[in-house]
Amino acid sequence: MRTGARSRVIALLLATVALTGCASAAADQPKIDVVAQSDVYYLTVDGVERSYVAHVPEGAAAGAPETLPVLVVLHGAGGNGAKAEIATGLSGFAKADNFIVAYPNGTQAAQIEHQLAWNADGCCATPRLNDVDDVEFISRMLDDIGERNAIDPGRIYLAGFSNGGMMSYRLSCELGDRIAGIAVVGGAFNVSDCDSDEPTDVLIVHGTGDLTVPYRGGPTNERAAARFGQWVNASVADAKRVWVARNGCSGFPSEDVEGTVTRETYDDCDDDSRLEVVTIAGGAHVWPIAPVSGFDASETLITFFGLGS
Repeated sequence: MRTGARSRVIALLLATVALTGCASAAADQPKIDVVAQSDVYYLTVDGVERSYVAHVPEGAAAGAPETLPVLVVLHGAGGNGAKAEIATGLSGFAKADNFIVAYPNGTQAAQIEHQLAWNADGCCATPRLNDVDDVEFISRMLDDIGERNAIDPGRIYLAGFSNGGMMSYRLSCELGDRIAGIAVVGGAFNVSDCDSDEPTDVLIVHGTGDLTVPYRGGPTNERAAARFGQWVNASVADAKRVWVARNGCSGFPSEDVEGTVTRETYDDCDDDSRLEVVTIAGGAHVWPIAPVSGFDASETLITFFGLGS
């Protein structure tokens, strides 16, 4: 494995807060100043050079007395790690709250440079057709982060949008013993065979107006299919059933409604695991932020995983 080829990337960016992926619905997004200061790391998996962007707080080097949580953020199809960093603003949270955040890069999705995707079982595009071993890549990336930094192996979390959310589900099945929790935004549980029964903290965020990964399940829309091929999605209700069973949740969830946002929270689950489902009425296929939807996915997952100060 080739490691250590690292380049410093410092960017001051004025960017829209729409997370590129799976032919997101067009929408006017407010612009905000995003200051990112991150490193790019490289490693070779199955003879292919792979990379990830990581924001690491000062004093986190291997051997440091304090171990830090790790949040892995998986972009959607057509996106990449740098775009995910900008769109989610999670490096700002990492800097303020002292945790490591990594944004891995998938492999080429189609014929457009820098548009990447994951082999998430059922979707998407070239990575699925070529059976790219993205599970091994993420596993090796976690090893690499752990070798470089003082991390808490019991506090590794995933957050994914669209195809990245689907990949988060797949990783929870195949790397369940390493993952403490996942947050899936606009993704679907399209895993055909999930062997893991590890209880896992799960946050699901989805808009009912999503046409790319429909809230009620079914095929993707024509726009996404033209770019990444056709696939059929499981519904949010399907994902909820999977995790109620896997986490051993009993009883009915508590429900909180605020404007267009409905939160269902299951607290009585095995091993103190948690399941929360956030439904945004009319919400499109985007990473939601408060100025647009009245709900902020980044802030919510930070709170859900207990990463905030």
